[in-house]
Amino acid sequence: MSGNYSTPQNHNNSLNRQISVQLESFSGPLPPPQVLAEYERVVPGAAAKILDMAMSQSEHRKSLETKVINSNIGNSKLGLWFGLFIGVVGIIAGTILGLHDKQIAGGVIGGGSLVSLVGVFIYGSQQRQKERSAREKGLEKK
Repeated sequence: MSGNYSTPQNHNNSLNRQISVQLESFSGPLPPPQVLAEYERVVPGAAAKILDMAMSQSEHRKSLETKVINSNIGNSKLGLWFGLFIGVVGIIAGTILGLHDKQIAGGVIGGGSLVSLVGVFIYGSQQRQKERSAREKGLEKK
């Protein structure tokens, strides 16, 4: 079966169509002023409600950040106190063992406690220094 297919040769009859697409986006707690004005036009009072919601959300976020920071500070202090307690108990236990003719066990326990405390202190100092350095490098790039 054969067929004869033809295409229109007359380009004057062809339709030219143009599609235009415009994309707008925004980020942040508030829409751009034009969008906010349009909300206000459609629903009177909407702009004020949107602004109130954004301010309320900002205050809530700040409150949570403050709670997290205070909690982290409290946990850090608690960790320091427990570390001090454990270290002091280890050193005292080592001293007592040493005084009761258990010098090797006392040396291992007391020395181990002291070395552990110093090691944790040095490690923590190095980590803080790395964090500060990384933060400074991040600020320099901006």
